Amino acid sequence: MSVVLGLATMSNSAAALFRDGKLIAAVEEERLTRVKNDGAFPHNAINEVLRIGGLTFSDVDEVAVYWQPWRMVGRGVGTVRKILKRPSAAKSVTSRVGALFALDSSAEASTDSGWMDLFRIRKILTSEHGAAEFKLRYINHHLTHQLYAEAMRDWDSFVSLSYDGGGEESSTIITTVRNGKRDAIADHRWPNSLGHFYSAFTGFLGFKMLEGEYKMMGLAPYGKPIYRDAILREVLILEDNGGYRLNTALCDYHSALRGEFHPRMEELFGAAREPGTAPNERHIDLAASVQAAFEDALHHILAPVRKANPDLRKLVISGGCALNVTANGTLISDGTFDEVIIPPAPHDAGCAVGAALACIPTGQIDLASVRSPYQGAEWSDEEITSALNATCEKPQTALEPEAFIDRVSDLLAEGRIIAWFQGRAEFGPRALGTRSFLADPRKDSIRDDLNAKIKKREHFRPFAPSVAEEAAPDFFEIEQTSPYMNIVARVRDDRAADIPAITHTDQTARVHTVSQTANPIYHALLTRFGEKTGVPVLLNTSFNIQEPIVYSPKDACATFAASGVDALVIGNYVVLREALSEESQGKTQAVA
Repeated sequence: MSVVLGLATMSNSAAALFRDGKLIAAVEEERLTRVKNDGAFPHNAINEVLRIGGLTFSDVDEVAVYWQPWRMVGRGVGTVRKILKRPSAAKSVTSRVGALFALDSSAEASTDSGWMDLFRIRKILTSEHGAAEFKLRYINHHLTHQLYAEAMRDWDSFVSLSYDGGGEESSTIITTVRNGKRDAIADHRWPNSLGHFYSAFTGFLGFKMLEGEYKMMGLAPYGKPIYRDAILREVLILEDNGGYRLNTALCDYHSALRGEFHPRMEELFGAAREPGTAPNERHIDLAASVQAAFEDALHHILAPVRKANPDLRKLVISGGCALNVTANGTLISDGTFDEVIIPPAPHDAGCAVGAALACIPTGQIDLASVRSPYQGAEWSDEEITSALNATCEKPQTALEPEAFIDRVSDLLAEGRIIAWFQGRAEFGPRALGTRSFLADPRKDSIRDDLNAKIKKREHFRPFAPSVAEEAAPDFFEIEQTSPYMNIVARVRDDRAADIPAITHTDQTARVHTVSQTANPIYHALLTRFGEKTGVPVLLNTSFNIQEPIVYSPKDACATFAASGVDALVIGNYVVLREALSEESQGKTQAVA
């Protein structure tokens, strides 16, 4: 037996476990600690994936880490000099280097794991999990992104793009793969980072960086890109042959984390938005301009690759910037590529899987297991009933499968909002039909109900549709599958009125296609709902309220009780709100 444990140890920390080439489990630390975007060392995630696999830490043969920290010096002597010149800089060389790593970390909370922990992995692991004989391997950061993403398809030849805040030395890597042979095509060095560009403007617009980027993306379609030229002239400069340069004097990511912005930014774009205030027209136009400039840069860096490799019509995207679903959609809609794939967890958490993949010979990898987004725990009926008994006034009765699907589809067709908890938990930031709030997309008003009463979030943020895979082309202008909800597509003109609740202001939607093979029970629900309404589409948003997506039955019951959702569907149980105990209903009133 060969056991490989992959680790992502900082922002979005996670653990992934392979046994004999099969992905057994992958879990983000946040799902267990209930701390959003938890960047602490993933001790809880390690314990959980081992528990799911029925293994102990002593069974692990190899530990693969998603960074090669000794290469961090490539991030620039200038940054080191800034650190060493500071009067407060520590005197010891180790402390000084540690100060550099701490400054450069994307993690904000003091509980987050730091760069220096990467040099102490063996000690940290054995101190917490016990003695073990394992080989420790450090894998190139961008390669871990790419290997995970590339495993999603059986493509022999393609272009592979990884881009995020930054790896050891690089922020953007473009590779071509032909019949298994990898060739590096472009290497854009840090600090020229599209991820840091987008995040810094997220902070300028008053959203929380490393979390609120999707809010800025959701706001963008409401505005006009009137600042795009100024951004491309002074902040994000596009250079010859697909190059780009970020003006870090103006767009300083680390200063933005502290809420500090260069005066020239305000000269160009007006005052930074105060967090918590309503966005005005200028803010909205700036969001549109940042998104437009980001898309321009994406097409710009890929243009010479397409020109030099006209036969490569398929693209793999990975890295945190791959979560910009709007930009992903433009690469298909304008014909730049025929097909694009992004994995379920393209951000750093997914690197735990990619790092482990780097240690397993290609022919020994169980690709079907890697492609499934459902990598967390699956809970027994006893565990579900235990959680329900602690939440409900009386014991609940399970339904037979046929009656179960019929009952849930009826509730949805009646306009009820349900909390859906089925099977193994998703890995990655998207709710893909096992931990979701679901609603009827035909009712435009349901969007406001969800935002105001349940999700408690900004009104301008769109909701995504899940659609039975075979019906997707009938509703959306998309000719490929989108199993991980990472591509935006236009809603067809003759269908927009049928699904207003998931149609954004620019007539687009972040599409999630569901196949019978990938998720049989969710596909059955979509199909039955379609038979009753003519629309095999459901509004699907993550099962959480200002917290990580729920993971356990206990989490599900607590969030259901604290929400205004009409019913909890967990296992084969359909629990209406009136079934809650008086104590649980009191929690709802307290939250409201």
